[in-house]
Amino acid sequence: MSTLEKLYPFQQEDVGWLKDHPKCLNSNFLGAGKTVEALSLVEELGLRHVLVVCPKSLVNEWFWQDSVWLDGDALTPHENSQYDHRLAGLDLSGPRFVIVNYDLLPNPKCWSALRSVKWDMIIFDECHRLKNHKAKRTRNAYLLVPGVPRILLMSGTPIQNSPADLFPLFHIMNPSRYHNYHWWINTFCVIEEEEIWMKGPDGKPRPRLIKRIIPGKVNHTVELNQLLHLYMIRREKHDVLKDLPPKVYRTIPVDLGLEKKQYLQMQDEYFALLDSGELVTSPKAVAQMMRLRQICCDPNLLSAESAKSSTPTNKTQALLDLLEDTDDTKMVVYTFFEQYVRILSQELDNANIRHVVVTGKEKSTNRTASEQLFQSDPKVRICLGTIGALKEGLTLTEAKAVVFMDRWWNPSVNEQCEDRVYGRVNKGLEQTESTLVIDLFNRNTVEEHVLAIRKAKEEMSEAVVTAKVVELMRRYRQ
Repeated sequence: MSTLEKLYPFQQEDVGWLKDHPKCLNSNFLGAGKTVEALSLVEELGLRHVLVVCPKSLVNEWFWQDSVWLDGDALTPHENSQYDHRLAGLDLSGPRFVIVNYDLLPNPKCWSALRSVKWDMIIFDECHRLKNHKAKRTRNAYLLVPGVPRILLMSGTPIQNSPADLFPLFHIMNPSRYHNYHWWINTFCVIEEEEIWMKGPDGKPRPRLIKRIIPGKVNHTVELNQLLHLYMIRREKHDVLKDLPPKVYRTIPVDLGLEKKQYLQMQDEYFALLDSGELVTSPKAVAQMMRLRQICCDPNLLSAESAKSSTPTNKTQALLDLLEDTDDTKMVVYTFFEQYVRILSQELDNANIRHVVVTGKEKSTNRTASEQLFQSDPKVRICLGTIGALKEGLTLTEAKAVVFMDRWWNPSVNEQCEDRVYGRVNKGLEQTESTLVIDLFNRNTVEEHVLAIRKAKEEMSEAVVTAKVVELMRRYRQ
C-alpha cells in the first residue's frame, strides 16, 4: 500500500493539489499532517533528491516520519567540530532526503555545498522563519531555489506581523514576478511616517522622517487574499472534522544536548547497579531511573534546591520553537516534575508568553482561578502543570493541543491528561473537535524505553477490551 492510500481523504486531495502546483505554500492547520503530505508527494512523483530546510528542533521529526512512512533514506549534517563545516565529506546527492536546519543557511560553506546539488524539490518547513527579507538566511534561501523544479513552503502561520512577512515566500515561489520588496510593502502594508531626531554631520540633532510598517494592519486585503490563494492551500480544522479521528498524535524526537555526558555517566551507573544483582523494581534502581528521566528534561532537576535553568535544554528549546511556530494556539503542557514546571514557566516568561501554572502545591482556589483564566482569556496561551495535578478535575477545552514534555508509564494516566482537553462534558463545556497530542521525547534514552512500555500496555489493553467486546457480541447473537 502506498503512502497516499494511507492518508485521510482531505490529505489525498491536498497531495493532488500539490502535484498540480510545483511552487506553492501548504498552510494547513496545526496537526493536519503537512509533513506526511510532503512525504507522500515525494513518493507519488518519484523524486530522488529532496532538500528539507526546517527548524533545528524538527530535524529529528523529519527523520522519524521518513522512517515510518517511507524508507528512511535520509541524511543530516553531523555535529563533529573536527570538520571545516558540518556538510564536509557528505555525499549530498546520494540519499533521497537531505535535512538541514535554517541556521546552516547563513554559513557560506554549508550554503555552497547545498547549492552544488541538483535538487528535485526543496521543502521549507515552518517557512515563516524566512519572513525577514534582509536576513542572511533568507537571502541565501533565495539563491538556492533558481533552477529547482519544485518548491514546497509549509507553515500554518505564514503571516505573523504584517503582509511584509509574505514577500520572501512569494519571491521564493515566483522570483521573476515578485522581486520588488518596496512595491510589495507599499501595496499591501499600512505605513506611517514617524519623526525621530538624529545627529547630523555637524553633530547637532535634526528631525528626520522614517517610514514604519504598522503590525497587524493590511492594505488591499481582498487583493492580497486572492493573490495568496493562487499559491496556497489552506484548510481549517472545522473543514475536515469528518475525516479526523478524535485525537491526532505527533511525535517529535529530540537529541540530548550538553547534558548528554552527564546522562551517559548516570546510565552506566544504573547498568552497573543492575549487573550487581539489584532488581529493576528495587528502590535504588527506581530512584536511579527517575534521575535519568530528570536529566532528559533538565539536569538542574537533580538539585534539591529550586531548579533554575540558565541555558534551555534541547527539549525545552523544542517546546519554545513549537510555540513560536504555532502563533496563538492554546495548549496544555504536561510534565511529571514540579521543578521542571518552574523552569518552563521562567522560560515562558522570558519569551513573553502568557500562561497559568497548576501543580500539586497550588491551593484549590488557585487551581480553579487558573482554569477559568485559561478558558476565558484569549491572551493566556498555555496551561502548564504536572501530570498529577492536571490529570483530574479540570476542564481545559479551549486548548487545541496537548504537549507532553515527558510521559508516565501508565497509559490510562496519560489518557486522563489528554481528556482534560478532549471530550469533557462537565461545567456546561464540551469539546468534540479533534485534539492534537504532541510527544517530545529524547532519542536513545530511558524516554524511548518508557515510550515502548507504554505502547505495549496500550496494545495489551486494546486487545483485552476488544476481545471482551467480540465475545459479548457473539453471545448476544446466539
